[in-house]
Amino acid sequence: MSEKRLKNTIFLMYLVTENYRKKHNISIEEFLKLDEEYEILNYVAECPDIFDSLTNSEMVEEVEQYVSGA
Repeated sequence: MSEKRLKNTIFLMYLVTENYRKKHNISIEEFLKLDEEYEILNYVAECPDIFDSLTNSEMVEEVEQYVSGA
């Protein structure tokens, strides 16, 4: 993975985390517990192209679908 792609993926992970936290009004600790259970950030890292063109609300919807199907 190129450095540019890696930085973009890390940024997407940050955006997903923050958008999900804001929508569900949860702390970072609560999000990290959810991530431990469902590996949300790993999903983002493995599939950054999915998240690259999504709006903030679409990112949250994608994660919600992923968690409900896990």
